[in-house]
Amino acid sequence: MARDINRRNFLKTSTGAIGASALGTSSVFANRTSKTRNKDRPDVEKAKIYTVFLDTNPSKDDTDILPRSNEDILKKIKSKCPGIEFVVRDVTKSIRLEFVINELKDLRKQKFDGVLIIGTPTNYALTETGLPTIVVYSIHDFMNIPYALYQEQGKVLTATLDRWNVCASAEISSAMYKDLIQKINLFKALKDMKKSHILSVSDREYVNPYYGDRRKSYPHGYNEILLNAIDESFGVQVTKIGTNEVADEKQIQDLWYQDSREAEKIAQMWIREARRMINTIESEVVRAAKVYLALRILMKKFGSNAIAFHIRSLIKNPKPEDRIWPSLANTELQKQGIVGCCQSHLNVVLTHMLAQYAFGRPSMMGDFMVDTFNNTTYLMHCGAPINPWGGNGRISYEITDHRERTVREHSKAGCGACLRVFYPPDEPVTFWRIDVLSKQIFVHTGTTIARAEYYKNHFDETMCRTKLSAKVSDAKKIQNFTYPEKYGVHKSGTLGDFRERIKDLGNLIGYKVIEVDKTDYSSVL
Repeated sequence: MARDINRRNFLKTSTGAIGASALGTSSVFANRTSKTRNKDRPDVEKAKIYTVFLDTNPSKDDTDILPRSNEDILKKIKSKCPGIEFVVRDVTKSIRLEFVINELKDLRKQKFDGVLIIGTPTNYALTETGLPTIVVYSIHDFMNIPYALYQEQGKVLTATLDRWNVCASAEISSAMYKDLIQKINLFKALKDMKKSHILSVSDREYVNPYYGDRRKSYPHGYNEILLNAIDESFGVQVTKIGTNEVADEKQIQDLWYQDSREAEKIAQMWIREARRMINTIESEVVRAAKVYLALRILMKKFGSNAIAFHIRSLIKNPKPEDRIWPSLANTELQKQGIVGCCQSHLNVVLTHMLAQYAFGRPSMMGDFMVDTFNNTTYLMHCGAPINPWGGNGRISYEITDHRERTVREHSKAGCGACLRVFYPPDEPVTFWRIDVLSKQIFVHTGTTIARAEYYKNHFDETMCRTKLSAKVSDAKKIQNFTYPEKYGVHKSGTLGDFRERIKDLGNLIGYKVIEVDKTDYSSVL
């Protein structure tokens, strides 16, 4: 994995700088955090899309039927894409194509986020800006569109409209519009990524934990290789801090050592809304609420709108009973549409962010497991969103002790507090993860299962407390893509079947999407 990384376009980090990152300093990445982003959600700025209308066939004198006008198409698209600013150039009117081609050269300088072309682009310069581009074909027009070239080129997505109303099925025509709208709104999701800032809280040397062969590790300069790749693909900023920065924050220390009415109020809400509380105690839930408030303090201070939390104390030199976990804190953030992840797995955090921005749904992060005999896959972690469809809908949960607790006795100070979330059966679910360095997205889908049909009670009680389990089409194929050293051991689970939209996302950002339940691993070697 590490040996094949292209090192030509990254900023080299000195040995001293990498050592400093292991101590928790944020100075290593100071150059990436100069612009403070202090919004919880980066949805206030629209994506700016250069929109070109081209000529269409058939000729209007062939039929009494008139095609839907450019104005009507634009009006309908605008009504469904409130996060998009359309800058329109209509070459069927007074604008000349040569003028458009000339403008394309400066789109990046003009801070455009993408290109939308409605019609047949016979001048290929229209699709060679390097920006995410959507080309819309009008069915029954001449298909002078190089679909195969777009697949080779990347960052060009295609869609179809029935502007001449030739389809016998109104449902089919409507599906074309819906598909186009969903694809256009992906521009907004990618814009939100550009405006995002992840705060990674970890004492580890590397910004991504290493898994795999213990004889190996990431190469020198890995942090900057990865962060440069994240910046290049998404424009996302990353700031890394550690226990020292957290423990030096007076507001957090006062919160930890003093009574907090706000924390008590939040804890009581969690307990009241839970199915039950078992194997932990109320004081642990209050401490979990203090962790939530501490995360809020840190995000405000560093101007981040997403957080990955991989430390287990808010103070220096903690006693065993001082250990903390962010399970409940992350769930509370996710209820508000904010990405919070336990552990600092940046590829998973980015996957969560794409799911939140593109689909409006929070995701579960977890250790990924495959059971080939039951033909199931599942994620397990000590917590998950309780609003997995986004919005105000809820699924049931109980509050329990943490699997990684230092104090092993149940219902004792230091046993921790986390959630066991009960996902409903028979729901479509997408398991996926992006990999920034290889520019790949791994995805498969399934249907959530009723645990009792496949596993006994202690399946829920042992290991990580929450399981998101699903029946899949081919667990053996999926298992063949398990490779900790290359891809880590965690994935995201998002309720809903988003396979096609993920393929669209991959196309727009120039990533290869691998459907691991349909692909032989040998074919991607």
